[in-house]
Amino acid sequence: MTDHNSHQPDYGTGQKKLGIYTLGFIACSILTLLSFWVVMQNQLTRVETFVVIYSSACLQFIIQLVCFLRLNNQTPQGRTNVMSLLFTLVILVTIIVGSLWIMWNMNYNMMH
Repeated sequence: MTDHNSHQPDYGTGQKKLGIYTLGFIACSILTLLSFWVVMQNQLTRVETFVVIYSSACLQFIIQLVCFLRLNNQTPQGRTNVMSLLFTLVILVTIIVGSLWIMWNMNYNMMH
């Protein structure tokens, strides 16, 4: 008998396992329900509510990268995937911070 998985290329994502998908689904569901509960209870200040929602969204992003996209650094291709993601994040932060800096300077120079 031949192994059917031997013909599939490895993109650095590792083996597919139902357990990691289930764990990711449960964790993302809990974080979504936590954010919904915080908003519906309306017992925290606006800043505290924003912090809970923002941190929940960041955790959900990381969980989805690891569990659903299976981002890891166990293989050379996996390390390349992680470095590509980090490079993309650096470029994104540079563009956003640079744009905000330019807009702030333009507003300051127009008003003074």
